[in-house]
Amino acid sequence: MKKILFVILAIAGLVACDSKEPSVELKPQLLVDKAEIIANGEDFVTFLVKFDGKDVTADATIHYADSHEALEGNTFKTKYAGEYEFYAQYGSAKSEVLQVYAKEDNDTPGPEPQEKELKLSVEPDTIYVDESATFKVELEGNDVTSEATIYLKEGDVALEGATYTATAEGVYAFYAKYEDATSNTVELNVRMKIVEEEKPIKITATETTIKANGVDSTKFTVTQDGANVTDKSTIYVNESILNGNRFITTTPGTYIVYAVKGEQRSNELTITAEEVSSTGKTIVFAEGVTLSSGWYDVNKKGQGDNGDMNMCWAATSSNMIQWFQDRYKAAGKTLPAEATDGPGVTSYTNYGPYELELMNVFHSEWDNSRGGHMQEAIPWYFEGKLNGGEFASAGSQAVPKTAGGYWKSIWDSEVYPNIYHGYENVIVPGVAGLDLKDLYITIFNNYYLWGNGTDLLGAERLAKFSELIVESFKYGLAGLTVNLGANLNAISHAVTLWGYEIDNSTGLVTRLWITDSDDLMSEPKTPLLNEYSVSIDEGKANIKLTGNTRYGACYVVSIHPFAGYGIGID
Repeated sequence: MKKILFVILAIAGLVACDSKEPSVELKPQLLVDKAEIIANGEDFVTFLVKFDGKDVTADATIHYADSHEALEGNTFKTKYAGEYEFYAQYGSAKSEVLQVYAKEDNDTPGPEPQEKELKLSVEPDTIYVDESATFKVELEGNDVTSEATIYLKEGDVALEGATYTATAEGVYAFYAKYEDATSNTVELNVRMKIVEEEKPIKITATETTIKANGVDSTKFTVTQDGANVTDKSTIYVNESILNGNRFITTTPGTYIVYAVKGEQRSNELTITAEEVSSTGKTIVFAEGVTLSSGWYDVNKKGQGDNGDMNMCWAATSSNMIQWFQDRYKAAGKTLPAEATDGPGVTSYTNYGPYELELMNVFHSEWDNSRGGHMQEAIPWYFEGKLNGGEFASAGSQAVPKTAGGYWKSIWDSEVYPNIYHGYENVIVPGVAGLDLKDLYITIFNNYYLWGNGTDLLGAERLAKFSELIVESFKYGLAGLTVNLGANLNAISHAVTLWGYEIDNSTGLVTRLWITDSDDLMSEPKTPLLNEYSVSIDEGKANIKLTGNTRYGACYVVSIHPFAGYGIGID
């Protein structure tokens, strides 16, 4: 194996993405004509609201700071002495809190003391047997649930806490006590749940025989009791989850298809993909991946306004780790208990969770103020290692905040011997500790292997690039670092490479299939497998990728081969 040389800071660069200039948020200003009034119900204070130097009182609302209740108009008066706090709301912006003091009126008699009202409420007020309802106790608007005692009226039985779990159907009455006050009575309706056996599901296909040409397809429909439930079901093709309900492939063979909805599993279909006559080109996808299944596409949220602007490397790492874990499970193995697996469940914004929960790991457990590298993120997740990232200058790249190592308990004994680990990473030649060997992920750098640092020209560069792509897929798959500028001086960006097409007569790669965390501009974002054509950029002799995507064209900076479980092992 050839040694691959690179300088991690000067040559590879950081993988980062779009940047934004910080903005200053304007707030409305709340003003008052006087800070003190007499609490006689007649004296009043007048508010004024300004925004960006302009009087916007007529379009703003004044609110009590504690209850957020809005005033009627822009004046305030009261009969009760005390300190009152207010804020102004103009559009979605809020002002700072302003205080007004109402002092005692010695000429006006104070109000007669009134008995405080204790209020009991329940949510929900109708439940099924074995479900729970939660009570809330308020005294003059203040929550005193934790200090009050709630009683089941029949038998005056005190509850432990503020919840009640029903054991039988009926109507139950409750009241609460706090200090010397007794609340109103509320009723809780409890019903017996009628459980109907879920009807079986059935899957059908528009075609049971297609051509394995990457064009012909078959479409699946899942029904339940006559209703179309395709969108509520998960479709499996040869035990891999199908993205959507359309199946297309370039690999001839027989495919077993079924659907799952809840506890229901459908009938099985057999789809035959027939071999087509040779066109002189071969399409190769990573193991377990087809044009319509087996691949992943973690997208950033919003426009990178979720603290993930620089996290394209993390999205690519998440895609590749999940693919590795799928291969491990397909081999009949069980993931370690510490592993993170499957679709995203953690939401950071109103856009919902990421496509994979692995992205949440990198979002929460790394300092992502800078770009990063997938050849460091992936071994951090598995083993708690950084493959040379620990030698980077402080503040120059994304770094983990935790130790990682989610597979550490079984990695050396059960996993490492069963994956290809013949890659190398020489960071600084001749410096002890910076010559890393026996790796399962590394970096094939443009400059040293096929770029301007070599004596390769034109098609020779594309031939070397093609050789490296083929080698990567011999053992697994790869990530790519690309640049949006032909001079390769702009900020680089990480994407996931799932498959390639190669011309058998020339040995040159002609097409690539890629997923990209930045290929969509707005929510909701959906997984996309983008097809790129491969060529040599005549101006700079770089590897140029062209496709119908957000960018139109980009240029390859480096390849990051990543070995899969059991792949390429004799």
